[in-house]
Amino acid sequence: MLRKRTGRPRRQSKKDTGFTLLLLSNSEKKPVQFQLPPLFFKGLLTVTLLLIGLTGYGLISAALLKPVARQKVVLEQEIAQLRAEQDKIRSENQNLRAYSAQQDKEMQNLQEVSAEIKNNIENLQGRDSEIRGKLGLPAESSASGSGETAQAETQASETPVGEAKTTEDLQPLMLGDAGESDIYDTTAGTPAENILQRESNIQLSVLMGARQRRNTMQLAAELEQSRAMLSEASDNYDQYEGVIRSQEFQEEQRRERATQRRQSIRAYALSFLGGRYVWGGENPYSGVDCSGFTRYILSHAGGVYINRTAAEQAQQGREVSIDEAKPGDLIFYSNGSRVNHVAMYIGDGRVVHASNERNGIMVSRWDYRTPVHIRNMIGE
Repeated sequence: MLRKRTGRPRRQSKKDTGFTLLLLSNSEKKPVQFQLPPLFFKGLLTVTLLLIGLTGYGLISAALLKPVARQKVVLEQEIAQLRAEQDKIRSENQNLRAYSAQQDKEMQNLQEVSAEIKNNIENLQGRDSEIRGKLGLPAESSASGSGETAQAETQASETPVGEAKTTEDLQPLMLGDAGESDIYDTTAGTPAENILQRESNIQLSVLMGARQRRNTMQLAAELEQSRAMLSEASDNYDQYEGVIRSQEFQEEQRRERATQRRQSIRAYALSFLGGRYVWGGENPYSGVDCSGFTRYILSHAGGVYINRTAAEQAQQGREVSIDEAKPGDLIFYSNGSRVNHVAMYIGDGRVVHASNERNGIMVSRWDYRTPVHIRNMIGE
């Protein structure tokens, strides 16, 4: 307890001023006395006020920081959502890049198919012209061509291969690699608005990519259809060429048989060189005149039967020029008024004939006399 001192007053100094604390004042023992200077109480008061101030500051700070903490939590959630959207955008961007590479490959394949179709069309046009030339058809009719070739050429020419979209056309639709500074940039709007905008861009890119995919698939289907039509037209041309080759082969066989036939006629006629000339004779073995000689050779070596006299023979067969003459053709000569002699052409500008009784069967130049007719009796 605190008790004020009694007794004779004495002079107090600054050192004696203060408060005295007595312990066990009511006991019989001597109380314990503590003297508390004013500075102690001032310090205690200061500490108390400081604690009160700190407590109040803490309460005020807590009250002020509570909305900030809530805003921090919201921002952290938005940042986490933005990071998730960033991962999603990067994944979509990778998918778009892979799709772009696939589109490049598909467009390259389509360009190769288009070039192949163009070459096939040019080849078919060349084959068409060649076949028409072999068949003797007019060249201007080739403009109409076969239905398959014309239709395939039209489709191939109208196919917008060069106008098809490439990855360069898709670049505006592709999202670049967005950094964190771009993700967290809210100058264009709130984070939620930015997310919606990016999702809209991604959906638009996917939609355009799907549309481009459909266009590419449609173009590929049209090119494949054109290639199938060209293949069918090519098969038809193969059949035509097979028929033509067969006809050419048959024609070649016929020409070869005709050549062999004419060579046989020539060899058979030359086998009688030096034979006797007999006016009115029909057999080279016993004697023969000019028309009897040609009639005998053609009938026995060529299977061709002609009239008996030179004048009658000159009315048969087909007229040809000396440039067209082949072994076995007959050359007729005249005495000025009528045909009176015939010889057989054997090639190289020469003829074999039963000349006269003095020379018999001999070889002469085709123009040893002035010819008036050259006739193809064999018909080949």
